[in-house]
Amino acid sequence: MAGDLSRTGPHPSLSPKEVVTIIMKALQQNDLPNPDSGIKVTFNFASPANKRATGPLARFTLMVKGPVYGTMINHRRVFFEKYKVDGKSARIDVILVSSSGKTLRFRFGLSRQIGNRFDGSWMTDTVAPIKVVTL
Repeated sequence: MAGDLSRTGPHPSLSPKEVVTIIMKALQQNDLPNPDSGIKVTFNFASPANKRATGPLARFTLMVKGPVYGTMINHRRVFFEKYKVDGKSARIDVILVSSSGKTLRFRFGLSRQIGNRFDGSWMTDTVAPIKVVTL
C-alpha cells in the first residue's frame, strides 16, 4: 500500500513524504474527478487538530482557494526538499511552480496520530508559506 497515490485519506502504511505527495498531486488536479476533489483529499489528510482550526470542509475550501494557498491549486510542478522525520513529527518543504509560472515554497508539518481513529497515520498539522531564496 505504501506509495499508493490513489489513496484519498490517511493510512498507517503511508510515510510523511507519501502523504504530501498525494496532497500535492490531488491539488495539481483539483477538479478531477469532480470539482474540488483535490481540496477534499487535502482535508482528509488534515489532522483532527488541524480540522478543528480550519474546518468544516466549506471553510477549509475557501481558505485553500484564498490568496495564501490558492497558488497550490492546478500548479505545474512540485519539488520536495528538507524532508525531516523526528519521532512522531515530520517536516517537508515543498517548492512549486504555480499555474501562472510563479515559484512558491510551503512548509508542511505533520504528526503521527496516536490514540484516535487515525492511529499510526501521518497527517498534516500545518502548511505555511515560506520565503523562496534565490541566488
